Amino acid sequence: MLFCLSTKELMERPDLWEAVHRLRYQIFVEEMGWEDLRRPDGFEVDQFDHDEAVHQIVIRGNEVAGYQ
Repeated sequence: MLFCLSTKELMERPDLWEAVHRLRYQIFVEEMGWEDLRRPDGFEVDQFDHDEAVHQIVIRGNEVAGYQ
């Protein structure tokens, strides 16, 4: 299932917000080695996570399977 959410809508779903930012961390920091993004909380959050952002999230089963 594909969801297109505003930042506000995503923040209203803390479980989904956490899963998205952990997935981004896994991809960019752990897999791609972008050490500048490493944070102790395991989330990847950047300047593009602003109020006008649109988050496209793919859910497969009960897990985030993709994000853009």
